[in-house]
Amino acid sequence: MTDPDADAPMVGRETLTLPAEPASAGLARALIRRVLTAAGRGEHLDAAELACTELVTNAILHAHTDIEITVEVRGDVRVEVRDSSLLLPAQLNYDVEATTGRGLALVAALSDEHGITDAGPDGKTVWFRLGGDQPRPQEDILSAWDDGDWFVDEPSVPVVADQVRTVRLLGLPSNLWLAARQHHDALLREFVLYAAVHEVEDVDVHADVVSTDLARSIVSTAVIAALPEEEHAPGRHGDAGDGQSWTTLPVDLDLEVPPYLGRAFTAKKDTLDVAERLARGGHLLTRPGLAEIVAVRNWECDQVVTQLAGARPVPWSDARESYMPPEDTDGLWFPVEDFDVAVVHTTSRALVAADDANRIVAVSRRFTEATGWEPEDVVGRRVASLIPVRFRESHVAAFSRHLSARDGNAPDVPHTVPVLCPGGREILCRYLIERAPDGSGRPVYLAWIEPLEPSPV
Repeated sequence: MTDPDADAPMVGRETLTLPAEPASAGLARALIRRVLTAAGRGEHLDAAELACTELVTNAILHAHTDIEITVEVRGDVRVEVRDSSLLLPAQLNYDVEATTGRGLALVAALSDEHGITDAGPDGKTVWFRLGGDQPRPQEDILSAWDDGDWFVDEPSVPVVADQVRTVRLLGLPSNLWLAARQHHDALLREFVLYAAVHEVEDVDVHADVVSTDLARSIVSTAVIAALPEEEHAPGRHGDAGDGQSWTTLPVDLDLEVPPYLGRAFTAKKDTLDVAERLARGGHLLTRPGLAEIVAVRNWECDQVVTQLAGARPVPWSDARESYMPPEDTDGLWFPVEDFDVAVVHTTSRALVAADDANRIVAVSRRFTEATGWEPEDVVGRRVASLIPVRFRESHVAAFSRHLSARDGNAPDVPHTVPVLCPGGREILCRYLIERAPDGSGRPVYLAWIEPLEPSPV
């Protein structure tokens, strides 16, 4: 793209090289302030600082190389952030409440132009331009955010054709996998920030995070390319009234993977396992992943590693149960002590209360009458066990997305999905999930259920 102010006189220019560590974001902001203040362009200072911070943070988290920042002021303000990573950044279509995945959208919203240049074996430059005499109006910022007008595709990994092997991921559950990607990207971001100031055992933080990002990009590129655009758009999943969109679309993927990258998938599995332990211990802001979220990730990584070693592909449908822990050992369930179960026991409606691990805390009498389940049969079990298998993974995907939201609130949208009753019978129910207004402690979710069919008992 031609710079519209290339012939304008230079007012100020400075370049700074910084290491890939969290403190560099603050040093980048200081550079922006210094150059723009000296050039008399204070009207662009806030937008330039925020957009530059996003690009530098992306480089810290994903490029893992030194970062070169150039601030140039002519008729406009141009900021360039260069790193030595081969991976291109991409705008990720996460849910609107997700706590990660908005960096490029924010840069797009704040800038007049933006893009990537000089992408090649030595890295790439991500840039933005702020122009004109006046700051961008707020309504234009909001419009640009909604448009998400980055023209960059998902990250790509250059490989040599005769040095790759085909790895097949058969029956990958797209809905569940997309929720897992959103969770794991948020988890990895928190892990990198945590590891910057704490000692972490069992992983080589720098090398293993680089490998994890590489493995992630290989599969992510293939999944997004294989799905229709509407399947991975924000808010697409779990919003149907008849339960049909709750079914998971299985996808068969062919990945072209160099044999030496098998260790990247091993590193991804090990690194995220360590991050999950930190999350369970309350050391990260991201909540621990649900069992299926961890299982689909482990299956994906193991399939790449074992197939590169000569094994045959094993479809997710055949491998799923072997990756899922038994019901009575799935996580470290314990009652939510500060939740008043009287709310459930005294209501005249069918109600199920569950914690943030998807475990049932309490059920109402009306629920037991409608479904045939006794409280002692379901309290402590996962909510997913009450949902027919064909809808179970999409339920977990939807719940995982809620846990990844910035406030953890469940959407005020009713759903119609069968409830699994004793003996394998089903009863169609409409339900609405809300977060219990406890205000403190572990979150509890209330599922208000309206049976649409007679009780099976």
